[in-house]
Amino acid sequence: MKSKNLVKIISLALVICLAVCGLSACSSKDIKLTVNDMGESKEINATTGMTVADALTKAEITLGEKDETDPEKSTKITEDLKEITVKRFAEVTVVYGDEKKQVSLVGGTVEDAVKEAGFKISDEIKPDAPLTDYLKDGMTINLVKGIKIKLTVDGKTSEVTTFMATVEAMLKEQKITLSGDDTVKPELSEKIKEDMEVIVSRVTFKEVTETEKISYGTEEKYSDSMEKGAREVSQQGVDGEKTVTYKVKYIDGKEDSREKIKEEVTKEPVKEIVTVGTKTSGGDSGSDDSDSGNNSGNNSDNSSDNGSSGGSGGGSDTDNDSGSSGGRTEVSRQDMPDCDGSGHGYYIVTYSDGSVEYIEY
Repeated sequence: MKSKNLVKIISLALVICLAVCGLSACSSKDIKLTVNDMGESKEINATTGMTVADALTKAEITLGEKDETDPEKSTKITEDLKEITVKRFAEVTVVYGDEKKQVSLVGGTVEDAVKEAGFKISDEIKPDAPLTDYLKDGMTINLVKGIKIKLTVDGKTSEVTTFMATVEAMLKEQKITLSGDDTVKPELSEKIKEDMEVIVSRVTFKEVTETEKISYGTEEKYSDSMEKGAREVSQQGVDGEKTVTYKVKYIDGKEDSREKIKEEVTKEPVKEIVTVGTKTSGGDSGSDDSDSGNNSGNNSDNSSDNGSSGGSGGGSDTDNDSGSSGGRTEVSRQDMPDCDGSGHGYYIVTYSDGSVEYIEY
């Protein structure tokens, strides 16, 4: 009786053990894999136990009938698997001159296709696509002879051999990166020709703030207390200052042009005031009186000789002299020069009758 119970206990233990082991064997785990496809990498979710082909299908990566993978499509995914490489099938045409050859490769590059076609790559003959580019089904690879051109970048000129068809492709081949403001001559779409000169100009902009002088003006004031012709500075002129901000364009590090974008006066100029004498000396006045007397005598004689008509004429001369001495005279003269330092400007002249005149110089 005891032996039968013991057998039952052992049998039950075995069943439990097998069940536990079976559950352990059937358990799966979610993992992340990196898929490399034609030079591009993508991270996908997979589960241990599924095949490589299943994982790619789950990630919506479509495989062609002749495409291959590494590891193979039927390989079971484990926790040790980190990445899957997709190798695409491609049938391409390699052309050199009048020769054309078709080759088929899986996961090949441009360099692989040229070698498979039986052509040799040299310093003078190269394909019109980068050697490391992956093959795409139906593509054509042209083997071309290098063309020598002059290439100027950052102000430095060198002779290079290019195998590209356009200026844009040549710059990529030479690993030259353009910024948004850089200029290229000729145009990027221009076809490459023998002895062509391509110039890449690096263009940058910078705001520059400078302090500039504002020239002071000069004003003349007239005084009858100073001798005629005498000049005296009654107020010294002082230059002002202004802060000017420019947008400066540089080509290859050298200033090409500048545009004023802001200006602010930080110190107003002080004009220079010059007093000019108008006083007539006493000796000159006496001489004038003597001449006036002589003229008066002469007029008197003429009046006596000519009668009443002569007297009338004498009166007319007196009126004319009076009008001349009573005409307008210059009271002040203010110099208004241009602020750009050109040397040009104008005078504001004020006269005794209140009129104002502007005289350019």
